Amino acid sequence: MKIFRKWIACAVTIAGMAGSSIAIAQCPGSPGCLYQRPQFTFTENEFRIAYMDIAGRERTINIMVRQPDISLSPLPVVVWSHGGAEGQTNARTALKEWSELTARSGYLTVSIAHTPRNPGERSDLCNALGIANVADCEVFKYLNWDRPHDIKEVLAELRRQNAQGDFRGRIDLNRIAVGGHSAGSGAALSIAGAVRVFNETLYSFADPQPIAFLAFSPQGPTSEGFFDTDFHKPDTSWDPLHRPVLVGTGDGDGGCDPPGDCMPGGDPPYGRRAGFNRMPEQGKYLFYIHDADAYHGMFGLDADCVAKGVAAIKCQAFSDWLTSAALAFLDAHIRGDNAAYTWLRNGWIRSASNNVVEWLEK
Repeated sequence: MKIFRKWIACAVTIAGMAGSSIAIAQCPGSPGCLYQRPQFTFTENEFRIAYMDIAGRERTINIMVRQPDISLSPLPVVVWSHGGAEGQTNARTALKEWSELTARSGYLTVSIAHTPRNPGERSDLCNALGIANVADCEVFKYLNWDRPHDIKEVLAELRRQNAQGDFRGRIDLNRIAVGGHSAGSGAALSIAGAVRVFNETLYSFADPQPIAFLAFSPQGPTSEGFFDTDFHKPDTSWDPLHRPVLVGTGDGDGGCDPPGDCMPGGDPPYGRRAGFNRMPEQGKYLFYIHDADAYHGMFGLDADCVAKGVAAIKCQAFSDWLTSAALAFLDAHIRGDNAAYTWLRNGWIRSASNNVVEWLEK
C-alpha cells in the first residue's frame, strides 16, 4: 500500500526548568528518595503526517516534536498517545504535561493528536473491518484501531526523518519508548504486542522497533478488545509482551469523569492492573497508588487536579511519585542507566511515598 506523508513545520523555543540535579546513585542522597535527572529547555516543532488507512482513505494526524536543547546526538525518543474516545486535532495540548516532562528530561518527544473520524470515514472503516451492522458501527470505538496505526506511521516517519529529514542523525532509532494514558495506554500496549479482539477477529499491532512501554490507566480484561483466560481458553491479550513495561494506576482510577461520577461499565481500578498480572516476567513494573484521590486523569498528569477537589499537597505528591517512577523506568530501560536500575530494583518509590505506592517488579 502506498503511503503519502506531508510535514508542515514551525519552531519556537520553550524555556524549561533550569537545574543542575543529577540522576541519583543512592536513595539517601536524594530529596525524599525521589528519582531526579538534569533538566533542559526544548524546542517545539509541529508536523502533519498523512497515510492511507485500511479503507483506502487518506488519514492525516498532527504531531508535536519537542527536541531538548542539548548537543547530545542521537537522542533517545518517547512517543506519547493521549486518551479519550473522540480524539484530538491539537498536538500541542495532547498529553502535554507528560510530553513536556520527557522533553525537559532529555528525550526527543513526539506527541500525537489522534484525529477524529467523520461519519463517512467511520462507515468506511467499519466496512473494511467487516462490521456490517449500523448499530454496531455507531458504538465501535474507531480510535482503538486508529491509534496503533497512527503510532506505527510516526515510527516510520522517524526513520525517514533520521535518514534525510529535519532531524537527520538526531534520532536514536534503537532507543525508543512508547507511552500512553487511558485509551492511549491501550495503543502503547498494542504496539508492544498485546492482542485485541475487534468484531470477533484477533488483531496484533506489534511493532518491533520500540524497546520499552509506559501504560497509565490501562484497560483491563473484557474492555476495548482486551481479553483474559476462560474455560478451555488459556491465552490472554498480554501474553506476547516480552519487552519492558511500566503500568501505573491507583484506587481512584475507575474512569470517573468528573471524579466521583463513574459511568456504569467503566474499568475498575483492580481491572486496570490485571494486565500486569498476565504479562510475562522480566522488565515489568506495577506502580499502584493506594489512595482513592488518585483519580483517572491524574495518571495523565491532569493540570486541573486541585480544581477537581484533590488537596494541593496530594496533587504534588502524586505527580512527584509517578514522574519519578516513569523517568527512572525510561532511564533504566532506554538509556541503560545503572543509577535508574538501582532506584527501580530497590523499590525506593515506597520510601518516597511512605508506602502509599505499591511497587511490584517481575
